[in-house]
Amino acid sequence: MKPEDRAPREITYRIGWKRGTIVPSGQGPPAAASGHSPDMSIIRESRMQRWNLSYLWRRAPSPGHRPLQVAVFAMPVLLFALFLWMVYELARHAR
Repeated sequence: MKPEDRAPREITYRIGWKRGTIVPSGQGPPAAASGHSPDMSIIRESRMQRWNLSYLWRRAPSPGHRPLQVAVFAMPVLLFALFLWMVYELARHAR
């Protein structure tokens, strides 16, 4: 059977407690599925969009691989020492 001979099917979906159906128009695939995207070069960016892209979404600074590796191994040791110090202080004040 050729794709042109088939009757369009309803597609049912369920999101949470909502249900619905999608009925294709039969004219062909939608623009998003066909691979053609609208020309976005005619849209001018506003000042807020440029600020958003240049400051909010820039790459975050990273200290590098070696300092992060040292921090990962030193953190449990420091936290355990802090825990022992807190237990000592609580025991000292409980007397």
